[in-house]
Amino acid sequence: MTEQLRVGVIGTGGMGGRHARNIDAQTPGARLTAVMDIDADRAAEVAEPAGAAVFTDGHDLIGAGSVDAVIIASPDATHAELAAACLDAGKPALVEKPLATDLTGAAGVVEAEAKRGRRLLQVGLMRHYDPQHVAVKEAVDRGDIGRPLMFRGWHRNPPEARPPTSEEVLVNAAVHDIYSARWLLGDEVSEVFVRGTTINPERTDQWDLQLMTLTMAGGAIATVEVNKDSGFGYEVGVEMSGSRGMVSTAPHHTPVIRREGQMRQSVEPDWLERFATAYVIEVQAWVASVLHDRPEGPTAWDGYLTLAAALAGAMSIETGVPVPVETPDRPPIYG
Repeated sequence: MTEQLRVGVIGTGGMGGRHARNIDAQTPGARLTAVMDIDADRAAEVAEPAGAAVFTDGHDLIGAGSVDAVIIASPDATHAELAAACLDAGKPALVEKPLATDLTGAAGVVEAEAKRGRRLLQVGLMRHYDPQHVAVKEAVDRGDIGRPLMFRGWHRNPPEARPPTSEEVLVNAAVHDIYSARWLLGDEVSEVFVRGTTINPERTDQWDLQLMTLTMAGGAIATVEVNKDSGFGYEVGVEMSGSRGMVSTAPHHTPVIRREGQMRQSVEPDWLERFATAYVIEVQAWVASVLHDRPEGPTAWDGYLTLAAALAGAMSIETGVPVPVETPDRPPIYG
């Protein structure tokens, strides 16, 4: 591998555009050499500052000799196919969540990577790099709260132009919270139960406000609130309870304004702002791991297991009862 990683980005929406800019401007060990989008004009706009080549087909970008590694930030339904193509080409990839939209696709990616005998994929579960979440993880690992017993998470979003389906709330948003629960508790999900409601029936008949309860294999429990129409902005946080105490992420870091008998504090407008620092740290860590051949961060296996729990949640909505989550044997390459 070259000393400077030549990176291609597939997809130039909010997430792909952010990754491309972070590679170009904030990652010294990498160079943006290719950008792909079916909208060639949008791809050219993202590619222009770096002088990167423009593609309109993801497979062509993956096969390009000017690309050493790939960031996949295209629509969810394309992730598994493009990740498999990167594995076939022997090129490392950072794959945005979800790894796939169904378990068959996710299992196929895991199986293909396991057959290669080495990790080439990292999944974009960026809370693993968020300083607030890392601080909570460090406190738990130090034993500051004793044995971790309960995870509480909240994930509140401003309304989207197209309201999500009940399943999309889980597969596209709650996978982050499921990963956080697994990571911070150090355990796997054994059962999922989801209840919910519709915030604005004039917009949708789907459950865009959900409360998820996760039972962990080791006996701990987790609750997650996912709100896809908060009406006030974007907010994510966690609180951990243990046998000797509690730890939580810090409150909003924006200033508090006191005026005319009121206290006011602004909230980030979306995930791109809330996790701006995490996205930079994520791509820097990914590039370093590829250059030094030391894979780290959330794996394809994590992508599979978070999706399995999310889809169990969708089944729980359909049936109205808790749904078990099966954890297959972990392939050796995932430790």
